[in-house]
Amino acid sequence: MSSSTFDTLIIAAIGLAGGAGLVFIQVLIQWSLRKQRPAPAQLPRDLVEPMQPRAEAPREAAAPAKEVVAPPPRVEAPPPSLAEVPPEVVAQPPPPAPSPVVTPPPITAPPPPEAPKAPPLLGLGLRKTRESFLARIRTALTGSAKLSEIYEGLEEALIGADVGVDTSLKLTEALRTKLKNESRPDAVRDALKGEIAAILEKAELPMADPGDVPLVIMLVGVNGVGKTTTIAKLAARYKETRGPVLVAAGDTFRAAAIEQLEVWCNRAGVEIIKQKQGSDPAAVAFDAVKAAVARKAGTVLIDTAGRLQTKANLMEELKKMGRVIGRGLLGAPHEVWLVLDATTGQNALSQAKIFGEAIKLTGAVLAKLDSTAKGGVIVGIAGQLGIPVRFVGLGEGIEDLREFDPHEFVEALFAGGEGEGDVASGSYAA
Repeated sequence: MSSSTFDTLIIAAIGLAGGAGLVFIQVLIQWSLRKQRPAPAQLPRDLVEPMQPRAEAPREAAAPAKEVVAPPPRVEAPPPSLAEVPPEVVAQPPPPAPSPVVTPPPITAPPPPEAPKAPPLLGLGLRKTRESFLARIRTALTGSAKLSEIYEGLEEALIGADVGVDTSLKLTEALRTKLKNESRPDAVRDALKGEIAAILEKAELPMADPGDVPLVIMLVGVNGVGKTTTIAKLAARYKETRGPVLVAAGDTFRAAAIEQLEVWCNRAGVEIIKQKQGSDPAAVAFDAVKAAVARKAGTVLIDTAGRLQTKANLMEELKKMGRVIGRGLLGAPHEVWLVLDATTGQNALSQAKIFGEAIKLTGAVLAKLDSTAKGGVIVGIAGQLGIPVRFVGLGEGIEDLREFDPHEFVEALFAGGEGEGDVASGSYAA
């Protein structure tokens, strides 16, 4: 054998020995790691399914001189059941929230409609007037024993109660004639009560009856007397008694007058006929009358511009409106009412006198009667002008308008003021 062949064998032997050593070291490392790994959890025998050992591909021998022993096959356990997994490891989905039980609302009958509020008693609105009037009359009847002085004091008391000079003189003269020498306070008081009732009843006029056509009412008066609110109260009242109501916004001069009237018409639930500010008020009234006839409305209420009774040109405008309304409906306006502020006393009487000379008045509406002691002007209007008081305002509410009754007024004016208990019982005495 040659030396080169020998060297080759030595090199091959060294290589085989080195490879076998490396394989042996690798086997020792794997055995050491496997020994440090914890043993698998023991499961019940019935849950462990026999598994076939995984066949591994035969490893080629690195050297024929030494055989490498393969490690024993590893048995993998099946995944544990959900019953054995602790709750903190496997999160279970939250159970669905129970659907709320909806209880149907109980079926209740609708509440009955509220009855319309009745207007306040006339006696309640005359509290201030009655107290002032009776105090003056009582002073006149008990201040002197002489008959002439009693009548003079009575005349002054009536004038002070805003009855008016002319009407006061008529009343005292009628008492002198009727009572002659009778001076007992009760007799004078009863006689005065009868004379006032006679004046009011004499001025009474029946309301116009237009038949099948709408009732047309024109309302006049100066600014600030409560004309707009009075129209709304009348509209609400006639809506209940006569059916649909149309309101003509004839005050086209005053700023925001149309808007203010529209607000009140909305509260009353009635329709308003209007044009822009500055329009001809007669044209507005004519359109309202024609619309009421076409729609078969029950009532037409015509607002007019507030004007001073001393302005002749403005008073002529009222006459023009009356003529134009008559062209739209024969016989209209059926009623012309003057709205007065009861708190102005004798000034209201002066307004009524001037308006009565310009146009034919068929009635008066006295607003704000509940807030004044000058309600005696009602007697003056009936005595001097001969026109009836149609309605009186006794509050700010839309239902606080009461139809005037002369008999009720006289009874309330002369009620003895028996006490506050009478208010609760509905008596005229407040």
